[in-house]
Amino acid sequence: MDRDKIFDNTYNEQDLGDQSISFTLSPSWGDSMDPDDRIHYDSMLEKVDELIKGSKFENLSKVTEDGILKRLNKVQINQVFCFIIDNIGSEYTKIDIFGAVSDYFNVLPNKFYNSLSNKYKDELIKELDDKYNILEKKNIRKLF
Repeated sequence: MDRDKIFDNTYNEQDLGDQSISFTLSPSWGDSMDPDDRIHYDSMLEKVDELIKGSKFENLSKVTEDGILKRLNKVQINQVFCFIIDNIGSEYTKIDIFGAVSDYFNVLPNKFYNSLSNKYKDELIKELDDKYNILEKKNIRKLF
């Protein structure tokens, strides 16, 4: 069997000495979302994409020839949110839809929320209240 003169090993073996190799990914590459939640979220994003493509909103998510992504205005945010809620199906909550649509169009959640009409804000808050009882905990009596 031939031996490598520099490393003093055979050509098919590796000599690591006392080194140990770790293949652990950096936390920055990890996904903090639960795997089941990730599947649910990815499925919802696919449905949002299917609904947007072929709709009057399709051009809102495209990058221009100059490489610029146009931002949605307040009216468009309400129209898109309403369109997705009306067409996505009942397996997703409005809170889930809110997150997916703001991610899809790359709009910060606080800007997206502030741009929504009071009707949608009220629906989102009520949905959160039903789940987490936030209004009573914060002693909030009137929303708007």
